[in-house]
Amino acid sequence: MADGSDHLTGHRYLRVQDLRRLRRLVFSARRPVEGLYAGRHGSLQRGRSVEFSDYRPYMPGDEVGDIDWKVYGRSDRLYVKLFEHQSDLTIRILVDGSASMAYSGMGGPARRSLVLRSPRPGESDRKYDTACRIAGAIAFLTISQQDRAGFAIAQRGLAVRQEPGGSYAHLHRMLGAMEQTEPTGEADLPRAIDDLSETAQRRGLLVLISDLLDDRDATMRAISRFTHLRHEVIVFHVLHGDELNLPRVDEARFVDSETGGGVRLNVRDVRRDYTARMRDFLDGWSAVFRSRGMDYRMVNVADPPARALEDYLFRRAATG
Repeated sequence: MADGSDHLTGHRYLRVQDLRRLRRLVFSARRPVEGLYAGRHGSLQRGRSVEFSDYRPYMPGDEVGDIDWKVYGRSDRLYVKLFEHQSDLTIRILVDGSASMAYSGMGGPARRSLVLRSPRPGESDRKYDTACRIAGAIAFLTISQQDRAGFAIAQRGLAVRQEPGGSYAHLHRMLGAMEQTEPTGEADLPRAIDDLSETAQRRGLLVLISDLLDDRDATMRAISRFTHLRHEVIVFHVLHGDELNLPRVDEARFVDSETGGGVRLNVRDVRRDYTARMRDFLDGWSAVFRSRGMDYRMVNVADPPARALEDYLFRRAATG
C-alpha cells in the first residue's frame, strides 16, 4: 500500500482482508463537529474561509451535493469537494479490558459436563479480541479519511490512554497497545469514562466497546458528561454466544472471571430463568441508550467484527 498504511499488516487486530473490505466505508458524525484540521465534517465555527481546498473520492455516506459533476463528466469518477471551513472528526474509542472480556467459550472435555472459563493461549477468540478488532477497524477508517482517533482501555479505571492522532504511525501505536494488554480485573467503566471526558472538550464522538457487565446507572451518569459536551455516543455490546444462550449441556461449573469463585449447576434447572434475565439485561441497556439518542449495537463474538461494523455503518448511513 502506497499511502503509508503498509506497515499495519502485521497486526493481530487489523488484518489485510479487513483493510481491503473497510476501505470502501466511511465513519462520519451525524451532528456538526469541531476541529482544527481540514476534513469532511461540517463545522460550527464561524468566520472561517469557505474557499475550495481539495478533492477526494466519493464514499458512501457523503452528501450528493458535495460531488463535483464537472470532474465526473471528464473522468467518469465521483469526487467530492473539500472546503477550508470543514473540520476533522475526533473519535475516542474506549475498550473494556476487564477479566470478563477474556471469555472465549467452554473449556474441558466436549461431553455433557463442561466448565465455563477463560481461554488458554491459542484457543478461540475472546470477547476482548472481538472488541479490539472493532476498535482497530474504526481507528483505521477514521485515520484513512483524514480524521483523528484516540484510544483507551478501561481496566480498574482508565489503564491506557492515547490522545487522538491522525497518522498511520499513531494507529500502529494504538494497535500495539491493544496487543500488549491482557484483560484482567474489573473495568470500572464509570471511572474510566469520567477520566476520558476530562480531555474531550472539543465536540466529537465516543465509541464504547464492552460487555457492559458494570453498574448501569453509574455508567450512564458518566456517559452523560460526554453528551453534555454534545458528543455523539456509539456503543458496541460484545457478548459470547454462551452468554446469550446457555450451552446445551446438562451440567456445568460457572466460574467468576474476576473473583475465581465458582458454582456447579444443573443447566436445565436454570436455563429458563437465565434466558429471561439475559433478555432483561439486553433490553435494559438497549432502551437506556436509545432513549438518549445513542446508537447501540449488540455483537456476538461468533460474528466477524469487520462484517458487524460494515452492517452497522450501512444502517447508520441509511437512517441518517
